[in-house]
Amino acid sequence: MKKDSFKVELDKFENDNIRVSAETMLEMLPDYFFEIPASSSGRFHPAFSLGEGGLVRHVKVAMRLLEEIFRDEVFGTYDSHTKDLMRMALLLHDGFKSGVVYSGHTNPDHPVIMHDFILKNKEKLLINEKDAEFVANLILSHMGPWNKDKDGHEIMPVPKTREERIIHECDYFASRNFLNVHFIDNEIADSAERGKVFQKKENEVTN
Repeated sequence: MKKDSFKVELDKFENDNIRVSAETMLEMLPDYFFEIPASSSGRFHPAFSLGEGGLVRHVKVAMRLLEEIFRDEVFGTYDSHTKDLMRMALLLHDGFKSGVVYSGHTNPDHPVIMHDFILKNKEKLLINEKDAEFVANLILSHMGPWNKDKDGHEIMPVPKTREERIIHECDYFASRNFLNVHFIDNEIADSAERGKVFQKKENEVTN
């Protein structure tokens, strides 16, 4: 199932209704979302988010950054309900990055597509209309200043609320091409896990 790609991230959710709603949306996303790189050209994202499954890895890093923000009260404090809605937004923010039907490139209006898709299918979710709109609006503004079409027309709002700015920042920093995040079996590897892998490789070389 598609949701299995984000088991670690979904396990962070604290409210069952929001988690199940996020899973429902994940299962409805196009198959290509789970296969393509985060950048079609390879120029605008770090190495870990290129190649097959790169977009999934980009989302995982963005969500990990969100968890780090939740640990630091300088960024504000949030109840579990709001945290889960923000988690849901980041999980789905690039769900239609290459359009409803795969276009082979990044669609500038992909936040609009995802926003409309959530509201169109809100009756299938276990969250109320207000929460669905909150999630959809977080996604709608996640591109920040890159909110124009190819002709320079503004097609999406810039982040205004604290929550909107945080979602944008997580996406923004997860896409910086100098970033180096280690993955093991398509999951973010902490230092202890990386150490075990490196030690195993060293042992294989010396034995």
